[in-house]
Amino acid sequence: QVLTSDGTDVAWADSVGGAAWVLKTGGYTAVAGDGVMVDTDSSAITITLPASAALGDFVRIMDATGNCATSGRNITVGRAGHKIQGAAADLTIATNRASIGLVYANATQGWVLIEN
Repeated sequence: QVLTSDGTDVAWADSVGGAAWVLKTGGYTAVAGDGVMVDTDSSAITITLPASAALGDFVRIMDATGNCATSGRNITVGRAGHKIQGAAADLTIATNRASIGLVYANATQGWVLIEN
């Protein structure tokens, strides 16, 4: 467990745990707790973050086949209406073998990188 705060109160909460991994070869909408291995062998793929998110929800995404830096094979992380890193924009993964972890903080910051 970890100590958390909403700016007013302090509480104990479960830490980010292990992901439930899935392998995807096409577009996919993740759910909280997913680990998404993306097969970028043949095309660009969009992984959309959950439309409903709460403090501490997490999603991990990895380029499982090591091709997302190849032209036309990027992984787009769709924001589903939430911010990513405080910005109202999707995230592009364009580094072969990249793996990222995102955790939902709040409406102002949205999904924040915890691993990259």
